[in-house]
Amino acid sequence: MLCEEALLTVENGSVRYRNTDTSALDEVTLTFHKGEFVCILGKTGAGKSTLIRTLNGLQALTEGDIRYNGSTFRQLDREGLRSKRKTMGMIFQHHQLIPRLTVLQNVYTGLFGSRSTFRNLAGLFNEEEKKLAMDVIDQVELLPHLNKRVDLLSGGQRQRVGIARALVQTPDVFLGDEPVASLDPGTANRIFQLIQRLHQERNLLTIINVHDVKLAKRYATRIVALKEGRVVFDDQPEALTEELEDMLYEI
Repeated sequence: MLCEEALLTVENGSVRYRNTDTSALDEVTLTFHKGEFVCILGKTGAGKSTLIRTLNGLQALTEGDIRYNGSTFRQLDREGLRSKRKTMGMIFQHHQLIPRLTVLQNVYTGLFGSRSTFRNLAGLFNEEEKKLAMDVIDQVELLPHLNKRVDLLSGGQRQRVGIARALVQTPDVFLGDEPVASLDPGTANRIFQLIQRLHQERNLLTIINVHDVKLAKRYATRIVALKEGRVVFDDQPEALTEELEDMLYEI
């Protein structure tokens, strides 16, 4: 599939810890295009989570910049960054859901960033918002569990709620920080199938951190690999050899 113009760029980005020689990211430069399904590989501590968090402004770079949809993050104030983040859906390894709330109520929280505090606290949603929430819940096949508390769901179902909460933002960019790390292989594969289908239907830029090389090779259109905060591989999945895999995960 031919990708479109650059949507998101990391320009010589570094995240350095104060008073140490250690870097979580070290002079990373990457350009991402709409329509790409990118998997980020690397062992624990390679910088994957830091990279994902810098891409939506949850983690600030200490050097370099992020360019997204015509703006650089360093040019934006807090409100400007918050506005950009509205168009980036994020799913997390540990779901980040509110256990006592229902599936529908958790999905509604994905709308909070674009609404007033009063309407959020009062739980007031218009018909368009209600329809949008129902549509994304249907897309992740959870309508039968609409009014069930999420602490009563399986791990795979909870991750589907997280995906629906991200999708209700109608994002241009879909980010995942190890979203299947705590799931069994069969469930992880089904979650990736779902992410891939939604990615294709919505023509998103999708960037997912993952430990499992087989999953990355099966679903990604592009793999970026990190080692000690640096990009050591950036190519199509079939170019990732066993020798390179061994290098990435060597102790």
